[in-house]
Parts: sequence; structure tokens; C-alpha cells
Amino acid sequence: MNPIRLFHFISPKHLQPTVRKVSKPSVSQLMLLYVLPLSLIPCVMMYLRLYHHYPKLFVDHLPGNRLLMVSAELLFLQLGVLLLMAWITQNLAEMVNIKPDFRDSLLIMTIATTPMWLTSLFYIVPSLSFNVVVHAIAVLLSILLVYRGVRYIFDVRERGALVTLSMAIVCTAGLGFAVILIGSLISWEAIEQLQFAVQKM
Repeated sequence: MNPIRLFHFISPKHLQPTVRKVSKPSVSQLMLLYVLPLSLIPCVMMYLRLYHHYPKLFVDHLPGNRLLMVSAELLFLQLGVLLLMAWITQNLAEMVNIKPDFRDSLLIMTIATTPMWLTSLFYIVPSLSFNVVVHAIAVLLSILLVYRGVRYIFDVRERGALVTLSMAIVCTAGLGFAVILIGSLISWEAIEQLQFAVQKM
């Protein structure tokens, strides 16, 4: 599976006979060959940034095993939330009287989430304002990709239905990212409490 070919499905070119012959990847192909590698980027970048930029904090308060546990939690949260959002997207499509399969819903969510995964590469830049701008641009790109996915993958052409379904998916995705953030914080707190309990014993 060529990852760049995924973006052909949200282009008018995918309607041409030469491009239409390219079959869509299966759910397992998407998850193993595209989603999993990109989901590792935020985990690896978080680990590297804390280790290289805050060595004293890392040694004193963030031992490697604890940080690895949070990174693993973040990875599984990303995978689980993406699958959940794809399922919700599949059901939201009934608002505009279409019944897409799960693969198409996952394809849209995968393509739309790509800018958010790639923004993690900019964590190496030690500037909060820069990263805020990069994330804002990524959010706008994700919204655009959702819109194009609904239009060309779900084949929704009526403008009202297109905008309504796109915004519903964007709101759902926003809740999904909030779940990832809250889940990571809860996991961190649980690990803190566990370590405190072990030390008391």
C-alpha cells in the first residue's frame, strides 16, 4: 500500500477510470501500514523531547519506565479513538441518507488525522507559540480533508448535506482528541498514585 495514494481518494481525479482501478486499502492494511506508524510519532517525540530537553526532570521525576507506560497508553488511545471515530462517522452518515462501509469511514478519519500526527515532528522546536501556530494550521487542514473525504469518498454532493455531515464529523473528532488528552492525564495520575503507594509500602 502506497500511503500517498490514499490522498488520491479525496481528489476529483479518483473519479477518472485510471485512478478508479486502484482499490481501496482494507481496514487491516490501513491500521498496520499507515495508522500504526503515524501513531508512533507523537509517542516517540514526547519521549525524546522530555529526555533531551529536560534531563534533570526526567531523572528525578519521570523515570523511563513511567514515561514509556504513558507513551504506550497514548498509542493505544490513538488507535482506539480512531476506530471509534470511524464507527461514529459511519453512523453519522445516516443523517444524509447514505450507508458507507466501515472501511470508507476509517479511510476518511485516517486521512483527516494525518496532519495532527505530523505536527508532532515539530515538538523538537522549543517554542510554544510556534507549535500553537503549527497545530492551528493542522486543525484547518484536517477540517478541509474531512470535507473532501465526505465529498469524494462518501460521494455526498448536495451542499447542505455535505457541510452538515462534515461539521458533525469534525465535532466528533474534536471530542476524540479530548478523550486522548484526558486519558493520558488520567493514566499519568494513576501511575503517580501507584508509585506513591509502592513507596509507602
